Amino acid sequence: MTKELWLIWKEPTSRRRYKIGILSYDDKYTFKYVNPELNDALAVGFKYFPGFEDINKTYISDDLFANIETRLPNPARPDYLAILNSYNLEKNSTKFDILKATKGRLLTDNYEFVPAFDSTKVEFDVAGTRYCDDVKKCKDLIAINDKLLLELEPENKFDTNAIKVILHKNGRNYHLGYVPRYYTTELAKLLKEKVEYSAMIQSLNFESKINDEAITAFVKLIFN
Repeated sequence: MTKELWLIWKEPTSRRRYKIGILSYDDKYTFKYVNPELNDALAVGFKYFPGFEDINKTYISDDLFANIETRLPNPARPDYLAILNSYNLEKNSTKFDILKATKGRLLTDNYEFVPAFDSTKVEFDVAGTRYCDDVKKCKDLIAINDKLLLELEPENKFDTNAIKVILHKNGRNYHLGYVPRYYTTELAKLLKEKVEYSAMIQSLNFESKINDEAITAFVKLIFN
């Protein structure tokens, strides 16, 4: 079974995320750049992911590409097992599984590897929280396992498929942020079809050094 992650690039000024490539694994690792968002990213300053300079080439390797593996936690670190544990990983977790869980994020650039969209289950960090005033209002209320609502926002000038993430608590709604743009096209279709779902906060981080959001809320969605 082929496993797949999407390479996302975040434009430094606007903070908009672009899906620019696909990393897949099925006996061998394969990486390739993909459109339509690659061209959009190139138009606003993206050049190439370090180590993959040819945007027209399909890269193939028996092992995880070295330029990606360096984004994983170093096994020589004294706190390596603690890092794995914090992501609910095991000592024998594969490199692909570790990349999927950590997203390969670094403090020094604007790339991340996210799971491909799955119509049965979606997991994501809430985007755009720093632009939502409600986050400050509910900071002392929000908790792990809180249920969330998803609301289409077709009038959004940046994305007609924008989806708001809403916390309903103590009789009122709090707008926490948005579903990441790279999932909205597929997810909006399901919401328009009135597909039943359950959305819940899996983890919280109010002081993330990786994300530039006011809060990192990891959400898990399950569809019926």
